[in-house]
Amino acid sequence: MEYFQKFVSMVASMPDLVSLLICPALLLVAGTVFAVLRLKKAYPLLAVGLGGAGAFLVACEGTELIAAYLGLYVVLAVLVRLLFLIPFRTKRGQREREEEIYSKFHVDLAPEEEPIAPSEEETYDAEESGLRLGHVESLLRKLQESGLTASDRLEADAIARSLDVYRDRPLTADEMRSLNDCLASVLKLTAKYKL
Repeated sequence: MEYFQKFVSMVASMPDLVSLLICPALLLVAGTVFAVLRLKKAYPLLAVGLGGAGAFLVACEGTELIAAYLGLYVVLAVLVRLLFLIPFRTKRGQREREEEIYSKFHVDLAPEEEPIAPSEEETYDAEESGLRLGHVESLLRKLQESGLTASDRLEADAIARSLDVYRDRPLTADEMRSLNDCLASVLKLTAKYKL
């Protein structure tokens, strides 16, 4: 107890202005640093700790100022808390965010290949293209007989109209790829409706 009384008398011998301003000044500096570093959860602990220390320093000077000191300290703590609303951007944080976005949406570009010129030999006879066309049409009929949603019904109708172009004639490689795309779309719809 004797050591505590010596400590209190030593604090009381400090200038009044130092004991009144040291904790609010520390709160202002530390609160600004916490706001820049986005340490929102740690700020209330800091404010309460420094408030208690400041109240102790003022109580060592005399108990008549404690209520006024704590009232002004709470106002200062709220004002410093408003610093957390400012969107501080550090260069490192901004660079990390840009890198994160870049890595998320980055697509490596494949080296450009020379387009293959279609030759006249790359045609498929009507029988082979008819087999694929028949398969697509049979799946499409099953789809149209089932209960499709409006958007899927429109897609099925569009596929049916595009199939009319490929009927009863030999197809080029590009047309065969388009027919395969139609088949893929129909297969996707049949999988959706479990046909």
